[in-house]
Amino acid sequence: MNAVVGGGKPGGSQERIPVLLFMSDGRRFGIPLARVREVVEIERMEPIEGDSEDYIGVMVLRDEPIPLVVMRLHPREEELDLAMCIVLQRGSAVIGLAVERILGIRDFGPAKPMHGLVAGNEVQHAFLDEKGELVQAVDADRWFNAQSALPLLADQRAVAERADPDEIRVRQRPKYMAITVGGQLFAIDSSIVERAIDDIDTAPLPRRPGVKIDSVIEVSGNILPVLRLTEDGFENQSIHIIVSHFDQKWAIATEGVLGIVDDESPPGPADEEGQARVITHKGTFHEVVDLTGLIASHVPEFHRGGDRSVALT
Repeated sequence: MNAVVGGGKPGGSQERIPVLLFMSDGRRFGIPLARVREVVEIERMEPIEGDSEDYIGVMVLRDEPIPLVVMRLHPREEELDLAMCIVLQRGSAVIGLAVERILGIRDFGPAKPMHGLVAGNEVQHAFLDEKGELVQAVDADRWFNAQSALPLLADQRAVAERADPDEIRVRQRPKYMAITVGGQLFAIDSSIVERAIDDIDTAPLPRRPGVKIDSVIEVSGNILPVLRLTEDGFENQSIHIIVSHFDQKWAIATEGVLGIVDDESPPGPADEEGQARVITHKGTFHEVVDLTGLIASHVPEFHRGGDRSVALT
């Protein structure tokens, strides 16, 4: 997922808060970013019957069962295409909000109480965007308070109360170099970063079928292929992050370096494998660069195994 920061008219006197926007049942919703623990893809969902129409099933994330709820405008017979999960946490209780897609992050003033957003006389809250259009605010507390409808919440609380602190193992989480490209936020695992170089000349390469590498740079006598995270805007990408991958050095073109950051989303178990696709730092999402995939998209003959050499000429 690529985070989009912005929105709203400048100069307002009201305090503005970052809000995560998403689409569900064909409608836009928003939830304050402070309520969000992390955002993940739904790889598998187990349907489980519950007393609430919102309660649709359970997914397992890092060995943690998470009850899934969904925002619906009205009951439907056909299933929604729910690809993403917004993980919410209050105390030891965790809920996953299943959504169709993430729209990004924008700043809004406080949500306003309104009637008529749903059937009945119940008061709902909504954010107003810069065009005066409504974005319905999500009330996560209604699910956390519905213990009987979401029995897994009670199970989570009981497990948390019984857990022995001496038995809790937390995996060591990597630090990341945060960068900006084309108004988007990315993160590179700092363990593979050697350094960042500013204002270095690039040498163009002739176009070859299927190969997206368009230039190289020279660093300490070594010729490094340049990898790009966007399809355009190359003229603004004057900073190059030197990374080492499979015994070869590469240069990732970027516009700005924000520094080394920690992933502030809650850590998973110590035995969890794989790398996060998105990290959170100071309430902002950064898309983690999949270097192997990025290289393969630039050089089709690049594989994880076998001959890893890349012919540049």
